[in-house]
Amino acid sequence: MFNTLSKICFLLMIIITSPRLLAESSPAVILHIEVPFVELHSGPSEGYPVVHVIEKDEDVIVLVKRTSWLKVKDKRGIEGWFHEDDLLGLSQYGKALKQGDDFQQNFKNRDVEGGVMYGDLEGANFYNVYLGYAFTPVFSAEVSMGKALGNISDSNLYEVMLISQPMPDWLVTPYIGIGGGIIDTKPHSVLADSESRQSTLMSAAAGIKYHIARNFLIRAEYKLSLALTDRDKNEEIHTWKIGFSVFF
Repeated sequence: MFNTLSKICFLLMIIITSPRLLAESSPAVILHIEVPFVELHSGPSEGYPVVHVIEKDEDVIVLVKRTSWLKVKDKRGIEGWFHEDDLLGLSQYGKALKQGDDFQQNFKNRDVEGGVMYGDLEGANFYNVYLGYAFTPVFSAEVSMGKALGNISDSNLYEVMLISQPMPDWLVTPYIGIGGGIIDTKPHSVLADSESRQSTLMSAAAGIKYHIARNFLIRAEYKLSLALTDRDKNEEIHTWKIGFSVFF
């Protein structure tokens, strides 16, 4: 138990410090205008008025990307939005860009991520749904609900986790997480000594996310949980799962 708690504390330290380290080392995305001009709108839609025009051979810094619109700032500090179709007339560090080349900004600037997963929890079939909110490109929080269907008993799991993704620019993004929750276990047997029980969970997880399309991910994860029981020995629970998620 002591070794498991030590590992959980170590992962928590990594989660807390990694957003700060990444923020200090991540370079700004700078685009170079190679067409006569690019129009900037006041918001991420054609319905917003044009507020500024960026001329050829100027540079802009990408601030935010929402759906297919990018918010940029020019050398005078003027900010505005343009559609990703205009990327055909821009370059980055001398490399021509193509439509849909979003430098992983869709994922890095997501606000909400949710998905479904399936796997194995100590030999039982495990079904899981989750919803997460991203505070930064590397730091997010998730709430999840899962159900394990076994031969001897069924379990319901409810958890909250903190997630760190130190390399959000990678197509295959590794992550670690730490959190806690509860597990309700209900035996199938109706014998007198077969009782339902509820335990507190402490969990540490590691996994990868693979960006397969604009707003879609495949996610695989291993999680080690410690169920704090009123017995002499706490229980270790190992969970493997894979699933599909979307982000916005």
